[in-house]
Amino acid sequence: MTMKTILPFGNKRLLGVYPQRQEGLFMQRIPLLGGRIEAAQLRRIAAIAQQYTDGTALHLTTRQDIELHNVPDSDIVAVQTELAGIGIDTYGACGDCVRNITVCPCCAFNMSAVDITPLAEQVRDAVLAAATTLDLPRKFKISFSGCGDIGARPYLQDLGFVALSPDAIRVIGAGSLGPRPQTGIVLYESIRPDEVVPLVFAALELFAKHGDRQNRRTARLRHVRQQMGDATFKELLDTLFCKHKQTRLSPIRLINGQGGFEKRFTLQTLGGDITLDQADALATLAAEQAIQLRINLWHGIDLYSRLPFELPDLLKPMTGLPRIIACPGSSTCTNGLTDCLAVVQTVARALAESGRGHLNVGISGCANNCALSAVCGVGLVGRKKTVDGIQQDAYDVYKGGGSGGDDRLSERRCTLLRSELNRI
Repeated sequence: MTMKTILPFGNKRLLGVYPQRQEGLFMQRIPLLGGRIEAAQLRRIAAIAQQYTDGTALHLTTRQDIELHNVPDSDIVAVQTELAGIGIDTYGACGDCVRNITVCPCCAFNMSAVDITPLAEQVRDAVLAAATTLDLPRKFKISFSGCGDIGARPYLQDLGFVALSPDAIRVIGAGSLGPRPQTGIVLYESIRPDEVVPLVFAALELFAKHGDRQNRRTARLRHVRQQMGDATFKELLDTLFCKHKQTRLSPIRLINGQGGFEKRFTLQTLGGDITLDQADALATLAAEQAIQLRINLWHGIDLYSRLPFELPDLLKPMTGLPRIIACPGSSTCTNGLTDCLAVVQTVARALAESGRGHLNVGISGCANNCALSAVCGVGLVGRKKTVDGIQQDAYDVYKGGGSGGDDRLSERRCTLLRSELNRI
């Protein structure tokens, strides 16, 4: 992968930078394909956060990124330069382009799964090498699932690839969340691995030509599908797919996951934040014990190794926690209506007391559903509600979603004030 040139005066969003609601402060997103991160990289990212942010935490995302919050405008270029020094390019982390490609964390280590990571790498490299993919109508999301759990949420992607075997890939696509979510549909029951790159470019060409460049609320690939109808959409996609197969076939051989590695622990955060001390302790442990780290898709980090090991005391509290994902909400996001991270502990206690700690929970600070609230077992969507003339934080409560592994959306059940969340 060729590192892109750092552009101090270029498009900040393409370089993974978003403004926070606090004037002069920014969020820097760090894309990590499939959530793979080396111990030395994690240690250095924690050190960068210590130097250039408020020094509190790293934020894990649902697309296997790491975010640094509260970066001063004057330090953005320095942060990107530091990241480039450890082999991390932030180009394409945000903006109207192909976002960080997600991969189910287990597929490289599960002998009954297909290690689909090399195919994800092939797609990433092809996309980054094509300048035409950097000016899309809106963001474009791709995922790869190699195991039977379909863990990379294909039904929420613009393109979701699911390995049926090393030689056959099912394609699901044209789904997304947002204020009016709609899950994707099966586009192809089976294609060959070498046909994946051509299909990606076919979908990108269709999106670039027909996506809405005037209204960002209707600018995703699934809106093109809605406008055309499923049959017409699939027919046009197939025509472009046949065209790109003539020039873009890229031989690749997939294999099953390697044996010998086991998932020893999942370090779960409540809402995505891991302290800098915890990150540094994890980096030390991973280096000493030859641990493979994978940021998963639920605000946690999976630890794989050949031999058993013990966790240091600093990391033990991160085991056995419920899977609660939350966006920062109004704490930093300009769109956030409620402070999601402030209610995570309340929700965790309510789940534990009700015996439902196994549920997937998403807490979003607005209707954009950034924390996947519309597909989680329990989803909370932040809003404002006026009670006795006083405006208060409240949450619409949704239940019953399929977490993106199938086409089930959650159903709205009720609205609770922040003070009532123990009733979820």
